[in-house]
Amino acid sequence: MEEERVEREMERQQVAMADRKMMELVRQERLAEKNGGAAAVSGLVEVAVRGMLGGLEKVMKMADCVRLKTLKGMLDVLTPMQCVDFLAAKSMLQIQMRKMGEKRDKCCCCCYDYKIFRGENHNTF
Repeated sequence: MEEERVEREMERQQVAMADRKMMELVRQERLAEKNGGAAAVSGLVEVAVRGMLGGLEKVMKMADCVRLKTLKGMLDVLTPMQCVDFLAAKSMLQIQMRKMGEKRDKCCCCCYDYKIFRGENHNTF
């Protein structure tokens, strides 16, 4: 299935982010920063990051295609009125989720990550 192909590609990208070469590059960059020679390593880091971003962009495009194909398949099965109802409900859900996220960001922008790091239970909903 196409979903499985997207999952496999995402897994491949995640493994690549944490592979031995990438970790060695991060270690070298940190050493270079301490010793004042970060410019020499920063070019390598930039190339590596560009490669990672390209791979992640590919995965996102694959996932978007799967979602679009799924949506089209659903709309083909529904009556025109059901399509209108479904798309309206989908839009309302997205709007509400965005509002919830904005509310959380405004409420917790300076303390949320720190409290999670300290292991505190922090519910805003």
